[in-house]
Amino acid sequence: MSKASKPERHRHPWRLQKLGWLGVLMMLTAVLWWALDHAGPKAQKAWSELSASMGLSSSTTMSWQLAFEPQTPQATATPELDPEPLVRQIYAQLGEGERAQALATASVLAERFPTFQLGQLLYADLLNISSANPVPLPFEDEENAPSLRKRLDELILESKRRLQRDSAQSLQGKIPAALAFLSPQQAYVAAVDASKSRLYWFENRSGPDGRLQLHLVKESYISVGINGVGKNQEGDGKTPLGVYFIQRNLPGEGLPDLFGEGALTLNYPNAVDVMRKKTGSGIWLHGTPSAQYARAPESTDGCVVLANPEMRRLLHMPDLRMTPVIIAEQLEWVNADQAAQTWAGFKPALNQWLQARNGRDPEALKIHYSPRYEQDGVGLAQVWPRLAQTTLGYSQTKPLELVSVLNWKDQDHTMVVTMKDPNQSHPQGAAYLRTYWQKENGQWRLVFQGPT
Repeated sequence: MSKASKPERHRHPWRLQKLGWLGVLMMLTAVLWWALDHAGPKAQKAWSELSASMGLSSSTTMSWQLAFEPQTPQATATPELDPEPLVRQIYAQLGEGERAQALATASVLAERFPTFQLGQLLYADLLNISSANPVPLPFEDEENAPSLRKRLDELILESKRRLQRDSAQSLQGKIPAALAFLSPQQAYVAAVDASKSRLYWFENRSGPDGRLQLHLVKESYISVGINGVGKNQEGDGKTPLGVYFIQRNLPGEGLPDLFGEGALTLNYPNAVDVMRKKTGSGIWLHGTPSAQYARAPESTDGCVVLANPEMRRLLHMPDLRMTPVIIAEQLEWVNADQAAQTWAGFKPALNQWLQARNGRDPEALKIHYSPRYEQDGVGLAQVWPRLAQTTLGYSQTKPLELVSVLNWKDQDHTMVVTMKDPNQSHPQGAAYLRTYWQKENGQWRLVFQGPT
């Protein structure tokens, strides 16, 4: 593997034995406080009894306390694949003051998922508070308090992200706003919401009329960069934001254990990233080491990381190459009619360009290109003679077939259009053309075009 294609480096995940028993209890009692603090009277009474047994006053204030309403677990995946329904069940039982039932559920969780750290820690703390003499919390001024506080913050954030996710029912009939058009030949599309540590994987059931119809195949917890999102340069510990496409499927057998079941590579940096002088490479969707079920919400150097059972399901899906992967800080959800309006607003510009490229007039074609157009580091003036020669076609050629149109908004408004070219092919199969459009003074202009 060349240096340019190496995946992002990963910090070694924290392990239970490094925390120390008191550190574990500090973390988990805080998480339980978080779940119980806004629960019903049974849970409040249970916490008051627990506080007294541990030498805490009922009015003890913790600086890391978070408000959270326990929710009824909703099974969107089988227990064999996903521990999350059991986590949600534990918190729901605690919210009802049913500590014995919560302990029993935590026992099942710990046994079924031995490498799921959050589950093991929940079980350990529930065992502790159920004993006759619970171990008290460590004091803030202990020597290892800073590292324990960091682990505590990670645990609370993971708990919050897992418990406050949107249910599949609440997303019924909604699609990510970044989707404008998908042809039936585009099998899947994926979207990442970094603010919720969530990946949504859709099967495309859209018909030839262009109206978007998606089926949510799966949604799962994921981890992103240790410094969040918005990657700008190599080594900044951030996950990029934008529209990307799967390029390769890498089975785990050919990778270090760090990548678990395997990986799906993404085309970062894309054409707009290159224009903005962003650097870095090796941004993948991949699994976790065999000794760890999941990672903290922000813990990678830029990749999007899934649990191995979830990654295994993705790797076994057919036709993954060129699947769009939208990575957003926070996804916006719309209905199919709103997506249709976005597509209707852009479609005339695309049709005019397609008509011009099938003509013979270079100047009629050139008006569709931005002065900022850039290809291989060369501007429009230098690249235009070659671009016009390779783009201009004739009426007898087979038209390009539209595959997908993705809508991305940040400091610019960008449309990413992928088309199949039936007039060309390569050894791997059909040839595809991808164009990037941006709005300038109310008009759509091409800023890049090239093969996928």
